[in-house]
Amino acid sequence: MSFETEFSEAVDGLAPVALRTAATLRLADHIAAGFDTVPRLADRIGADRDVLERLLRFLVARGVFGEPVPATYALTPLSALLLEGHPARLRAWLDERGVGARMDEAVRALSEGVRTGRCPYDRLHGGSFYADLAARSSGPSFDDLRQAHAEGFAGEIADAFPWDRVGHVVDVGGGTGVLLETLLRRFPCLHATLVDLPETVAAATRRITGAGLNGRFTPSPGSFFDTPPPRADVHTLVNVLHNLGDEQAVTLLRHCARAAAPDGTVIVGERLADEADTRAITSMDLRMFLLLGGKERSLAQLRAAAETAGLAYDRRTALPSGLQLIRFRTGDRGPA
Repeated sequence: MSFETEFSEAVDGLAPVALRTAATLRLADHIAAGFDTVPRLADRIGADRDVLERLLRFLVARGVFGEPVPATYALTPLSALLLEGHPARLRAWLDERGVGARMDEAVRALSEGVRTGRCPYDRLHGGSFYADLAARSSGPSFDDLRQAHAEGFAGEIADAFPWDRVGHVVDVGGGTGVLLETLLRRFPCLHATLVDLPETVAAATRRITGAGLNGRFTPSPGSFFDTPPPRADVHTLVNVLHNLGDEQAVTLLRHCARAAAPDGTVIVGERLADEADTRAITSMDLRMFLLLGGKERSLAQLRAAAETAGLAYDRRTALPSGLQLIRFRTGDRGPA
């Protein structure tokens, strides 16, 4: 492939749209079920045969699908990622009816963000990212997608800290309760509180109640900016601070510091901007700005924010998933 062709492929906006179309139409699932020719697949999904064939040719040429014999299509390792049951939940992220499409609109407004320095999501959708999602009920749920992501690291966090010595943990921005369910299952003496938006806390409560763990669980619905988290031995902020701008991040850390017990711990779980895979972290850094006005931070930046909030750095632990658990303590702190 020539340099000109490679560059053309890199900037071609058609490939992502074609992939999203394949995800929305569930082509991988239908092909896996035996609808592997254009006539059968078109009848299955109610599509125009000619255009569907052209889409498949485009995707075959890029390795998304295979064509082991002429006019018969098959999955490849790439399209296997689009199967509905795949743990990565990629199909749901790419579905044009879901939250991914809302995010794409903000991504396309990058030039506006570069010029103004302001997150474009609010202007595009008439509200902040989480408020907009709470107002929408169609398409794949963001909470479901976030839950699948949390399942990838909850066990690692349970292994990486002496939770058996903790009486009460507050998970701030803890989503649908995946981490807390994991901790409550493993550590019978632990009590837990989850602070998040009302709809998300309701989903977490259903999850934890269904697991029979609600006797040690307290839901705390609401904005963690308007209502500081309750007092506890440990407060966790996992993939939360990168959603926030610098001022908001310090405010939230200060809330946690003030709510922490004497000699308490605040655990921040983030990927570090200066240590994570460069391609992945720079992509996430821009997305956090475009969607939420947030940013990815280095360890030095996180330490500076925590110290401004009245917390002292303790240590960090690298997890297999790439997440870093950074511990801050409240003992010997200065005024917050």
